[in-house]
Amino acid sequence: MSGTSSFGVVAMGEFRLVLRTGLLAGGLLLAGCSTTAPVPDLFPSPVMTPMPLTAGVRYTEEFRDYSYTEAIPGEHKWIVMMGSANVAMFNSVLDSVFDQTVPLDGTESPRALSRRVDVVVQPEIESYEFAAPADWGTHSFTVWITYRVNVLTPDGKLITSWPVRAYGESRHKLFNADEALAEATTMAMRDAGAYVSLHFDDEPRIREWLREEAARISQGPRFSRGPGER
Repeated sequence: MSGTSSFGVVAMGEFRLVLRTGLLAGGLLLAGCSTTAPVPDLFPSPVMTPMPLTAGVRYTEEFRDYSYTEAIPGEHKWIVMMGSANVAMFNSVLDSVFDQTVPLDGTESPRALSRRVDVVVQPEIESYEFAAPADWGTHSFTVWITYRVNVLTPDGKLITSWPVRAYGESRHKLFNADEALAEATTMAMRDAGAYVSLHFDDEPRIREWLREEAARISQGPRFSRGPGER
């Protein structure tokens, strides 16, 4: 998986502002235009052996409804809609990582959670960045996304807050900027999903927690589940 360089994270916004302002002054950009790129929510499930754990999955409202808007005054306005795609991607990934997943709404008590799940996963979007063809003089859109995957015990203790950086690039679609930007975003999301699928149990703090859980389970059941509970 590709990550962002320090230039990509820190300086790209300033570079793009200078470049786009120059293009605007030269009359190369159309004022008042807007491109909306809805990202499709179709993500195939990775084929892998799941961990024998039940994960509670919690999505914040911000994550479910996430959209990114960028506009420099007098320039093109970009809107990237990826809320439902975020949920679809992580549902697909986590359904493959874990034996079972349980949707959570944030109202569950720690005691109730401890009887239903072994671990809680709550992803967030930390940053979204893109480069249009005009930014670099190329024929493709490029997208960088940083997700933060928070993994917690059922009683709310943070196991890890794991940054996952992803990269995607579209094929050239000169007259379909919305499709090209959506495609680049989808590629970045798939990059993130593949990384989480392959490396979830390789993340050092998660690996340490898994060892502790295995040792505790080997000493006896952690709790007794009620009738009908897994």
